Order: sequence, then C-alpha cells, then structure tokens
Amino acid sequence: PALAPALDDLLMSEKADSVYVFGAQALGKSHVLQGCVLQAQEMGQQALYVSCKELMKIPPHQARECLIGVENNALVCVDDIDHLIAHTHWAQAWFHLYNRLIEQGNHLVMSATLNPRIIDCALNDLRSRLQLANVFQLGALDELASGNLLQAKARQKGLQLTNEQVAYIFSRSPRGLANLLAVLDLLDAASWHEKRRITIPFIKQVMGW
Repeated sequence: PALAPALDDLLMSEKADSVYVFGAQALGKSHVLQGCVLQAQEMGQQALYVSCKELMKIPPHQARECLIGVENNALVCVDDIDHLIAHTHWAQAWFHLYNRLIEQGNHLVMSATLNPRIIDCALNDLRSRLQLANVFQLGALDELASGNLLQAKARQKGLQLTNEQVAYIFSRSPRGLANLLAVLDLLDAASWHEKRRITIPFIKQVMGW
C-alpha cells in the first residue's frame, strides 16, 4: 500500500496506530512528517514534531524526563529515531512513551534510515514495538510526488505555485528534493522582499534562468 493513503487513514482513525517510514537520507522523510503534523493541526488535532537530532543535545540520563507529557498529543511524529535508540537510556524512554501513546489511543509516525528489523536498537522490546508499526520504505520521489510536495511547502509559506510554474522549475533546476526546496526558499525571500507574486517571468528573474 502507498504511504500517503496510509497516513491519511492514520489521521482519520480513532484507534491507536503507528507508521514507520524508512529510507536513505535526503528523500524527504522530514518533510513527510512535518506535513503530517500540519495536516493534523488543520484537522484540529494536537500534534507534535520531534527531531531526534535535536534531542541528542540532551544528556541521556534526562531522556525519560524530557518525554513526559508528549503522549498527550493526538499525533507525534518522531524524525530520525535511529539517532537515539542505540543508546539504552533513550531506547527505554521511547519504549515507555510508545506504550503511553498507544494506551491513550493516539498516533505515532516515525522515520529512520533502516528497516526496524535491522535497526541498531538497545532494547529488544522497543524493536518489537517498531516492527508492529505499518512499515513503509520511501524511495526517491517521482516528478509528480516531488511537484505535489513543492506545492505543499509553498502553501506553508503562503505562496501559490501553479502546475505550470512547477513544471518550469523542474525543467531548469538540478534534480533532487534539496535543490527544489532551495529554489523555493529563494523565491519566497525574493517575493517577500519585492512584494511580488510568483510568475514564470519572476522565477526567471530570481533564478537567472
């Protein structure tokens, strides 16, 4: 099954459930999770995005303490969970948080680089929980999916990108999600600075194409 419908079903479901997304770096996993949080918030749900790269700055012995109360969100999206769960303190903290979330009937979306069967995890009970999730492998986004993501990120910035404008960006920009999002950031800054809406001539001007 496809990831997007599974995430939609998760947000609409009243039953506790979890989704685990894995794949190589720079495929857009963070953007998928941030998009889930935004969608849940637009539906009136309390949702939280957690970056495990940021949590790594917290001493491991404070792991359980810093996650107290997180389970009260209807949706928790945990990015790069593999950065933490190789450490015993963090693995135990996530195990208890996972259980509290599910007990309260809430939802969890996680991202990592590896399948949960082979991820480096310091706690076998946590690995078992991760394997119970609906697991999806994220491959490189095709042009349609990349275009949809680009338009969604533009809307978050208060911009409107037409299909024609997206096609024009694709025809000129180096491929790869990071490059496309860098173009969007430049257009956003220029549009705000010059108080102009985005058009193809404006894109040409800003990007020098």
